[in-house]
Amino acid sequence: MKKGQVIKLILVIILLLSLPAYVYSLRVPDPELAKKENPHWNGKSCLICHEEEPKKDQKATFKFGADFVKLCNSCHDTSLSRVEEHLVDVKINTDNARFKMPPADFPLPDGKISCITCHDLRLQEQNNLKVKENNPMFLRRYPSEIMQTFEWADSEIDERYRQSRYAMCLNCHVQGSVMAWSPHKNQIKPNGEINEELCLFCHYEVPDRNIIDRKDWKIRGSLQFQCKNCHMGKTRFHPIRVTHYGNVPPPKIDSQIKSTERVIGLLIPLDKDEQGVERLTCSSCHNAHQKGVLKNETTIKGSDEPNRLRLPGYNICLGCHGEAVGVPQGGRPF
Repeated sequence: MKKGQVIKLILVIILLLSLPAYVYSLRVPDPELAKKENPHWNGKSCLICHEEEPKKDQKATFKFGADFVKLCNSCHDTSLSRVEEHLVDVKINTDNARFKMPPADFPLPDGKISCITCHDLRLQEQNNLKVKENNPMFLRRYPSEIMQTFEWADSEIDERYRQSRYAMCLNCHVQGSVMAWSPHKNQIKPNGEINEELCLFCHYEVPDRNIIDRKDWKIRGSLQFQCKNCHMGKTRFHPIRVTHYGNVPPPKIDSQIKSTERVIGLLIPLDKDEQGVERLTCSSCHNAHQKGVLKNETTIKGSDEPNRLRLPGYNICLGCHGEAVGVPQGGRPF
């Protein structure tokens, strides 16, 4: 058996052995997380979110420095809770005709969309079954006028709920524009031009398609958050039961990444956190762009490939772990 076949066989065996544990992890929360209780609607779990027990007539203090995106994701980005997929931590792009500024009672911390923009935490502070039944997601301005002005039969409750949530969306979205859509499709128009409206989903301004320097990409927020906003819940135990997302590459891995970039002419982008530390993110392995959008040879690899991987198959692992599976640093395993 050739050396390349042996490496493939080893990786397949690792994948098969890790699969049962991965499936089990989807069903059972982490032990530490399982100790937490749902703080919503019980009126007694204040310290899950607050630094100290809130007191009447005093301003409440929140964990994570009152960063509600981080606070909410401490549960909602884990196996403990359901995933909420909506863009957060970015400013509303009012230059796009699909969006509008929300009413004044929809808070925008630092001018950005947050979890509390749509969810009113005060509504779920007590065990109020009537409010919970009518507004289980404690949404602002809800029940909407749709629920208030129509008589609904019990058999129509699902439709009532759907239409009422749609009306909630119209506080920020222009009617007719609320739909599930992907910024990764139809990036190029039939006439060959770039669909710049899709660019502005992740970029605050359409960047130069030839650039490779991350500081010129004009990303709305961070690279990590851009992907996580829609693909939340898919960043843990990935790939092959190992969480890569947000990790700082150790020196050997970092050296292998640079070697791969140099030898193959490939960009493996890392994100920089607020302290300037480089971390792995989704786009380190996946190319978010369709073929023909980017022009630089180092950035186009992976466009329209299966899973948008920058290197095919198990080679994407070797891009960082080449030495670990027998490929010397500086070599050309591909």
